[in-house]
Amino acid sequence: MNRRQFRAFLGSTTNTYETFLKEKNLPRVVEDIGDDARLFWIGPKHTDRVVIYFHGGAYLVGALGSTPTFWSWMRTHLGKRGKSVGFAMLNYTLIPDRTFPTQLNQAVLAIKHVIDSGVNPENIVLAGDSAGGLLIHQVFSHMLHPVEGVPQLNLETPFAGAYMMSPWTRLRDPDHKYLKRTNGKGDFISGDILDYWGQTVLENVPQSAIPYLEANEAPKSWLKDLHKCSKRILITAGGLEVLCDEIIKYAQTVEKYHKNTTTIVQENGVHVDPMLDFLLGDDSAELTSQILDWLYESFSA
Repeated sequence: MNRRQFRAFLGSTTNTYETFLKEKNLPRVVEDIGDDARLFWIGPKHTDRVVIYFHGGAYLVGALGSTPTFWSWMRTHLGKRGKSVGFAMLNYTLIPDRTFPTQLNQAVLAIKHVIDSGVNPENIVLAGDSAGGLLIHQVFSHMLHPVEGVPQLNLETPFAGAYMMSPWTRLRDPDHKYLKRTNGKGDFISGDILDYWGQTVLENVPQSAIPYLEANEAPKSWLKDLHKCSKRILITAGGLEVLCDEIIKYAQTVEKYHKNTTTIVQENGVHVDPMLDFLLGDDSAELTSQILDWLYESFSA
């Protein structure tokens, strides 16, 4: 199955959002933010506290069907704890329709749009799974090392937090040096598939873009001053996922430059495990509760 067939099979982020709204009988709240990108609000729009979510899918496919349900659950349970939070999902352009730095540019436009709506950065949490987690790395990299042609993101205060779920920190592994090869035992994604998708993402990308896309190939001091970007960071990985070692390696780099970093490796977890739990209708996992606690603390600091 090639990437276009895979995209057609999984459906678009728009379809995922519209299906969720219909099932939950929620109003459609969509905002055009420029550069052919949109924000999909999961529930009512809020301008006091906001989570901006970047979906995964290797930049090749749309958001997983359970993602709006997952974040709606977080919104509801934060509300029960007295925290009214808006959740906005970025509908960015996929590859190969447009390549780097398009997705970064659209992420920056989303952040600027939310800030221009009256939300202070210290009341914004960035969240992303897989490629969306890597997009957070791109945003922070851009803040520290601006990309020409992308609007600069100069914040008066750091973000409240950033959560990367199973971030895609290693795109290429043709020699089988970095990604776990489990021969089908454990993760639902193979190292070979990730390598194929990674090669697709990096096709015709200039060498200067590698630190933004290959997180573990960035120069050693690339993330210096990361603490100026976000007050706290959460990184989670599944113990069985093929990316686990590379996620831990990236987390160790993040921890070096940001002391308020929490890394959780979920025992027997797979890639984006919490999202898969919600795909199966399960909201009882310990990691789900830990994510909720972390979000609550981020908006309480």
